[in-house]
Amino acid sequence: MNPTEIYDALAEIAAEPFDATEFPFAFAAATDGAKAAISKLRSGSTNKSDLPGGVLFGKKFHFAPALAGMTDVTLEHLRSSKKTKTSKPAILIATDGEMISAEHPASGDTLHCRFDELGDNFGFFLPAAGKERYRAVEENPVDVKATGKLARLYDALTKANPDWGSDERRHEMNQLMMRLIFCMFAEDVGIFPDNQFSRLLFTHAGDKGEEARETIIAAFQAMNLPKAKREGLPAWTGELEYVNGGLFAGTIDAPRFDAVAFRYLREACDLNWREINPDIFGSMIQSVADPKQRSELGMHYTSVPNIMKVIGPLFLDDLDAEIHKAWDRAKGLQQVLDRMSRIRVFDPACGSGNFLVVSYRELRARETRILRRLEELNGPGSLSMFSAIPISHFYGIEIADFAAETAKLALFIAEYQANASFAEVFGRRPAALPLKDAAHIRTGNSLRIDWEEVCPPPGEGEEVFIAGNPPFVGSNFQTAEQKDERDRLFKKDFKAYKNLDYVAGWFYLAARYAETFGRTQFAFVSTNSISQGRQVPSLWPHILRNLRIKFAHTSFLWRNNASANAAVICVIIGVAPNDGGKSKLFENDLSSDVPAISPYLIPIAPVYVEGSGKSLFDLPRMDYGSKPADGGNLVLSPEERDTIITSHPDAAMFIRKYLGSQEVVRGQVRYCVWIKDEEAELANKIPVLKERIDAVRRFREESKNPATTPTAATPHKFWFTGPEPQNHSILVPSVTSERRPYLPVERVGADVISSNLNQVLYDAPEWCIALIASRLHLVWIATVCGKLKSDFRYSNTLGWNTFPVPKFTEDQLEALSASARKILRTRYSHYPATIAELYDPDKMPDDLRAVHRENDELLESMYIGRPFRNDTERLEKLFKLYAAKVKSLEAAPKKKRA
Repeated sequence: MNPTEIYDALAEIAAEPFDATEFPFAFAAATDGAKAAISKLRSGSTNKSDLPGGVLFGKKFHFAPALAGMTDVTLEHLRSSKKTKTSKPAILIATDGEMISAEHPASGDTLHCRFDELGDNFGFFLPAAGKERYRAVEENPVDVKATGKLARLYDALTKANPDWGSDERRHEMNQLMMRLIFCMFAEDVGIFPDNQFSRLLFTHAGDKGEEARETIIAAFQAMNLPKAKREGLPAWTGELEYVNGGLFAGTIDAPRFDAVAFRYLREACDLNWREINPDIFGSMIQSVADPKQRSELGMHYTSVPNIMKVIGPLFLDDLDAEIHKAWDRAKGLQQVLDRMSRIRVFDPACGSGNFLVVSYRELRARETRILRRLEELNGPGSLSMFSAIPISHFYGIEIADFAAETAKLALFIAEYQANASFAEVFGRRPAALPLKDAAHIRTGNSLRIDWEEVCPPPGEGEEVFIAGNPPFVGSNFQTAEQKDERDRLFKKDFKAYKNLDYVAGWFYLAARYAETFGRTQFAFVSTNSISQGRQVPSLWPHILRNLRIKFAHTSFLWRNNASANAAVICVIIGVAPNDGGKSKLFENDLSSDVPAISPYLIPIAPVYVEGSGKSLFDLPRMDYGSKPADGGNLVLSPEERDTIITSHPDAAMFIRKYLGSQEVVRGQVRYCVWIKDEEAELANKIPVLKERIDAVRRFREESKNPATTPTAATPHKFWFTGPEPQNHSILVPSVTSERRPYLPVERVGADVISSNLNQVLYDAPEWCIALIASRLHLVWIATVCGKLKSDFRYSNTLGWNTFPVPKFTEDQLEALSASARKILRTRYSHYPATIAELYDPDKMPDDLRAVHRENDELLESMYIGRPFRNDTERLEKLFKLYAAKVKSLEAAPKKKRA
């Protein structure tokens, strides 16, 4: 069930007479409980409640009936229930049929409302359905009601008129929905006389909507013409207001209404559209046109707090500072107003207009605040102006037609509501009709349109602020069309670009716009990969040629209200002209002023870490582990190994322990067939091995990878084999959880084969373990290497080969080796605990934590004579060493020539 359906189901419960014995089962059904589970619950077999009349539905909810006026007391009983504490349900709910008291035990949030308000508070109960509670939806049930009604109307119309659901007529269907929504909103807020549109519609459309199509077409045609020019239209259309503004321009058509569709249209008209919230309503009605999106209601909605993270430091915070500074000076406040009147906001991936709506609303709110203050300073009645912030200063590009139409409507609603608020304060507002200025929303592909055609370059005294939330698509998941767009954008000027995320196109085009035209700043939401790994040196030198990072939000979890919306780790990066000003860095919403921000989102000047084929600081060589590319024939489970050795004991000499990243971290065991070239003839005489070798040959011969096919000539060996160690190998898993306080590293004997899922130091000195297991190395890897979701992705070329170290003395290396041995001994003392268990941050043994702390203090004292104060200081030192090394290497050939 999506939130709309949950709202409807809860509202239906609230409308029925209360039955304490039936309520919990109806509530379970309304919050998406499975029928079979509810049946067991009703039978009592799964109900473990320890309260009289109570029902405990697993982790979903714990209900108890309350005596009249005692819901708060019953809620307290639910809180203290032993079963509540052990089962940890998402919702506690008590009701006497008149009032409801409920709580989220996890957060402590409570709800107290009338029983008949159960549906209106549906958002509070979403966790009982396994959905994330989302306040923006919860606080305005009108939006959800409207979306549900429109979705049903849309479905009924396309069912009655299949051709209207086709791609060919989708634009017309979208326009129809937008026009209907405008009319319903307009008559509820007073733009039209009260009930004008719906009264005329239902008067002339027939009892069952048999004339609805003709009535709607005539009404829309009339609203596109001044009243004096409506010849040939039915006389009743003379009442309708002249709208203009392009909303009713172009083709006007409508589908046929059957009785079902007409009933849904009537229900939609009966809603009170006055309270519609444009900053979320736009994205909600966007879901109307795509049934696939309805189960993900809100999936395209960017919450207001997240939008404010972008537009606040981009331009609103600066305006607030100016307002504060000029608060007692009328001239200064007027200058701020003049500046605001010349601000233009552009979202080149605008969706249904959320960023533009919130930006417009925030600017209008500040304008009203200034005007009220000017009246205080200059006297009442001293101002005669209307708003100086036109909606025509807001621009957008959106690839989806319906979303673009929605954005236009959402901005109109935002403008009307801002004008209404203005009128409440100053007693005047501009006429709502006919529509005049309109936002400039262009339907098209942002990466193929010249942005200056949509948002003209800033003129004298004007400023352009580009902001938005472009689509997140990683380099490996782009469609052929998206890759073509990427090639077209980057091929000419970029040496390396095929590793770039799709969002890089927006950063690049925004930077080109800002460099070309000036007086432009921009900020985008992006997945955090844009500021990690190889993407940094590939993209950011082209962005920051003449620009600087003005502000940045470091990685944070991005969730919306989608029921299956996976968490996305995002950053926000704002870019401005390189004017030498300070920057602002936000970490966990705590901000600090810093001299500069690098593309790695740390407070230093930009330094770009390029991958290197060998260590820049003369560390031992690190290689990939061995890669089988064998179709699964050379890698063995413990059971397969035992079976082979039991039937062919002479095969044991060809079987080695085989460790990948999971085996290192979680203590799992696998084996592999490991045959040297000089042993191939002997191995082929063992039938069970020959069978596997032949299978490898067939697999590689049939491979479509041109690098694999030649290795069919040596099917007895891995596709890639690392060096043969003489004594030991040091293994570093390529991917590891960011929760661990230290990177996992393991030392194994020479008889162990590492898979390509580890990076490997063959026969390297023990002090390397002390480096890898240090906090210093972890923060370096976390900063310069890419991530897989939120996990660290270890890279030998980017992480190890670039890792800056000072020139160690022999005594220091011996001290580090001793520290490494101490870490390993302490770890082994907890056998059979695995690395995953030992380095769980909540369960890490005290003695292991202590030896790691000693290792950190030892190593860091070799860098600066003392331990670093924090990770920022660590990174500043590391990047300083890296930059100095790169500079010296670049200068070395010049010295040699001299």
